[in-house]
Formats: sequence, structure tokens, C-alpha cells
Amino acid sequence: MALLAAAPAARASSDDAQAWLSLSATKKLSDSFDLVMDVNSRHFDNATHLGHVQARGMIGWKPDGGKSGGLLGLGYSYVWTKSLDGETVHENRIFQQASYPLLEFGKAELVGRTRLEERWYSNVDGMFVRLRQQVRLNVPLQGPEGLRAIVHTEALILLSTPQKDDDGEGFNQFRSFAGLGIPLTDALALEAGYLNQTIVKGTHRTNHALSLGVSAKF
Repeated sequence: MALLAAAPAARASSDDAQAWLSLSATKKLSDSFDLVMDVNSRHFDNATHLGHVQARGMIGWKPDGGKSGGLLGLGYSYVWTKSLDGETVHENRIFQQASYPLLEFGKAELVGRTRLEERWYSNVDGMFVRLRQQVRLNVPLQGPEGLRAIVHTEALILLSTPQKDDDGEGFNQFRSFAGLGIPLTDALALEAGYLNQTIVKGTHRTNHALSLGVSAKF
């Protein structure tokens, strides 16, 4: 399958223990626009192999000045991947994104994020198109201001590939997370927890990851 050749991953076993690390920053440009940047890495094969590095930037527009929490974004990602056998692939990705509130009950909030990605790989001709849909629950907890429980799940759907007979189209994987959002300072927060990545196409494997992310706002 071309997509699997284009996106090498750890294949030491059907199940793998991993570490996913990220650092993100949001800069308020005006009442209506934000600049969002992040760098993330993924460590495969029992967290011993650096197999994925991504640098991403996005301009986000808040239609109502941020009052509702909605955000429309346009961005670019560069992705470097290296398989366990040493194959390196470079990816360029353009994406469009919408974040929006869904429900509020008590102090808890349910929010959604829809992202469309156009992807080009260094070892495959043509463009891949992927849709990502995430639903996230944030529940404030007693303790420091900003402490919260976080649960989210995301479906990743491959809409099209350059090979029209490729059976990789459709639901590709699910990512589910449970953890805590922990305030570090007024501008810094840590998000830590367990992430489950279930691949339902191709290799049919499950990855279990420690997910750690630090975010800054300024």
C-alpha cells in the first residue's frame, strides 16, 4: 500500500510502547488573529527509536474575537519520519482547521476540531487527502486555577490517494487520550496522559503512548 510506504512507522510488534512529546506556543496577534506553532516528536519501539518529527505553523482567525471559542485556521507542516530499517521520508502538508464549542454542562465543556490535510511525500508521486475529526472533553478539577481532566478521541479518514485502486481509503486510525491539564505558570501548561493509537488499515496494530505536551500563550 502506497500510504504505508510513504509513512513508515514502528513495526517491532503488533503492539508498541511509545512516547509522544510536543511543545506548542500561541501568540495573540490581535483580537481576531492568533499565530499557533508547535513541534512534536514520536519515539517508537519501546520509546527507543526517534521515528517522527513535525514542525507546524498556523494562522487562526477568531470570527467573533474569541468570545465563543471558535477558531478557523490555515497552516503548513513539515514532517520527517524514519522507519526502524532506516528509511527516511520527508512530507509537506497543508491543512485547514476549524475548532468550535459543542456543549457545556456545569463547568465541563465539549469541543470539536475538524482538520483537512493535503499531504505530499518524498517517495510517492501525487497528493493524499486526509480528514481528521476530534471531540474533546475538558473537566475543571479542584486545585490550582486551570487544573483539568482531559479526554479526547479523534478519527482519521483517508479521503483520497494518488492510486485510485488503493484499498487504504476510508477510516485509517483512531487516537484516544486521557490525562490531565496542569498549569505550570500563568503562561505555561503541561498536558500529560495516556494515548492509544489504533491502526485499522494495513498493519492493524495498536500503539500505547505516554503523551507529554507543554503549551505556552503570550
